[in-house]
Amino acid sequence: MSISCADLKGLRHFRQIRLVAGEKGLYRQISWPFICTTSTISQWLHGGELIFISGAGLDCGEESLLSLMRESVSKGLAGMVMLTGERYIPEIPPSLVELADASCFPLFEMPWDVKLIDVTQEISENIMYRKEQAKKGQRFLEQLLFSADDSRTFEELSGLFGIPQRAFRFIAVAEIQAGDPAAAALDTIKSDLSHTLKSCGEGEGRSVLAMGYLNTVVCLALGKTERDADALDKCLTETFGVLSKRYPHAPLRLGFGRVCQKGCPIRTSYSEAKKALATMAKGISREQVLHYSELGIFRLFFEIENPEEIRKYSRENLGPLLEADQKNGSDLVGTLRSYLYNNCNLLRTSQALYIHRNTLIYRLNTIKGLLAKDLDDAFVRHELFNSILAAEFIEK
Repeated sequence: MSISCADLKGLRHFRQIRLVAGEKGLYRQISWPFICTTSTISQWLHGGELIFISGAGLDCGEESLLSLMRESVSKGLAGMVMLTGERYIPEIPPSLVELADASCFPLFEMPWDVKLIDVTQEISENIMYRKEQAKKGQRFLEQLLFSADDSRTFEELSGLFGIPQRAFRFIAVAEIQAGDPAAAALDTIKSDLSHTLKSCGEGEGRSVLAMGYLNTVVCLALGKTERDADALDKCLTETFGVLSKRYPHAPLRLGFGRVCQKGCPIRTSYSEAKKALATMAKGISREQVLHYSELGIFRLFFEIENPEEIRKYSRENLGPLLEADQKNGSDLVGTLRSYLYNNCNLLRTSQALYIHRNTLIYRLNTIKGLLAKDLDDAFVRHELFNSILAAEFIEK
């Protein structure tokens, strides 16, 4: 895993380097430092690099520097560090500052007397270290969640991989929805999600491991106490909200499994997180963040191995309405759903359906006649609403 521009401030040799513009882009991930010695860079770089401009061998006129920044933004670089001093670039032109802010492209100013080799070497070493740590964390998560051999406990695997053994742990899965961007962009989003969500584990007694998997990022949150687990849940939720706004073109969802303790397989929490995602994917919940503990009766539906049993249960209670709707093109099931959802309030239901109160009463009498059931009976209403939810679960 790479580092972000925001992480640079924590490096020893970067302390004398200040951010001039592009603060909103500090989340950008740095793949490698690159010292620019040419007037164009597209053919030499892949994207994600942090470019250093010393001015040596370059045209340091304002238009040339602007052109270089535009190309850097277009190429998807992480940011730019400009060395200033009397020799080549006395100061950063205001036009570059404006462009960096407008493009959310981090622009740093570095004093000429700071040794460039020290800065780039520290960044490179940090990137390599983080990649090794990320690989170790990924191997641990793969063994923990996906290995065919599930005989090893969390404690055994965490000891083997040198992962902190916290008493409270849970899985959260961030998913990039259908209609995703190109593969390269997907990898960039997954990298940013992994890096940013991991930052929630920086407090004492807390840690977060994250790895990309298909179109998801799987997070293992580890807390020393129950309060730590609650704080991790809150931080992941809030951080995810920021990330969702960052990628409006790639809608995101976040599902949480329940907290596990010793003796509880963490795969259970992972399975629960996926079920929370599936509930959102079905359109049953329109939330972007959902906990398995919030699924209500849908938790029971997920645990029924044969979905045909759910379908039968629904049809046994709603069959006459379904047949009437199919034959007449009506929506008696939808009317009943709205009526039950609005706590059997005629006014609110008619307003929700945009129909006259008398029309609603006529439909309800039709429903009562077809079902031969008393809608004033609380148990009947409860079972009918569950049957409607069951039908939606199966159909979606």
